[in-house]
Amino acid sequence: MDQQKMLANELSNMLTENKLPITIEEDIHEICRGLQSGEIRVNDLKEKDPFVVNAVQEAMGRITKHNS
Repeated sequence: MDQQKMLANELSNMLTENKLPITIEEDIHEICRGLQSGEIRVNDLKEKDPFVVNAVQEAMGRITKHNS
């Protein structure tokens, strides 16, 4: 599975686990759809709201931890 899809899956998991602020929930849903469809790349997310950037960084950390 490529990085974009792994990130989308992890962000979705974090939403399900209520690990993300409700204020960015809709943004995360959009990001997940964009990552899954290929419309958004991981590098595109660096320009987002700081809360979204933090969520992406946390998700990436979780992916790295799961793959270790």
